Amino acid sequence: MAERYYYSIASGSSGNCGLYMAEGTAILIDAGVSLRRITTALGALGLGLDSLSAVLLTHEHIDHVKGLPMLLKKSRVPVFASRGTAEALEQKEPLCADRLNVFDSGARFWVRDVDVASFATPHDAAESVGYCFAQGGSRFGFATDLGFVPRDAAELLRGCETVVLESNHDPHMLQAGPYPYPLKMRVAGPSGHLSNPDCAVFAADLVKNGARTIILAHLSEKNNMPALALQQTRAALRGLPACEVIAAPRGCMEQPVPLGEEETLCSLSG
Repeated sequence: MAERYYYSIASGSSGNCGLYMAEGTAILIDAGVSLRRITTALGALGLGLDSLSAVLLTHEHIDHVKGLPMLLKKSRVPVFASRGTAEALEQKEPLCADRLNVFDSGARFWVRDVDVASFATPHDAAESVGYCFAQGGSRFGFATDLGFVPRDAAELLRGCETVVLESNHDPHMLQAGPYPYPLKMRVAGPSGHLSNPDCAVFAADLVKNGARTIILAHLSEKNNMPALALQQTRAALRGLPACEVIAAPRGCMEQPVPLGEEETLCSLSG
């Protein structure tokens, strides 16, 4: 198995969790599924909870922190959260009070030998963030749950070889779908979720600035289809340097996605 990889454990409105691995530094991004699902997924990679170097949270919504209370009970792994996220979690879960490493959005910090840069994301949460990781000449970006891509986030994500980028909904499916009108407005609004067309536009920007793998994430089960998301982004990348586009499934990926200068193109089902 590659020494640097990203592995999506869950992606979508029912739960989000992914693993970034770089030369032995293992960072879990969100814990939005049960601890059993997390440990099973880690086990398939030959890892355990004690293999984790850190858990980084994007925000406090349940589909990103569902497994956190049990994880805090079973492991002493450091957990990082923005100040707003930490305050929101501490009000609901007493275990969080003494366990969270708190930072302000926009802060940089280290997890072992990985340089972590956080950035604010526009979402209806207390203080949601995305991340860019740098290690050994390789850069990786993670940006989901954002109504649009802010300038500061775009600047950090440009130059990342691999980016996990939200492609949440097809606007036509959302408007014709079963959600009540206020929820439709929330999802499509500037503090909601990134649509397929907006994802595609920014993906093209990323590829022009060095991205070679785009992982579409947080696809809505009711308002999107992997084929639609893939089609929209791939169409926007025609004529640009080669880039693999992958749709993260709701469950575990079939195999990890290699990262870094030695990364090879791979094709996973969505």
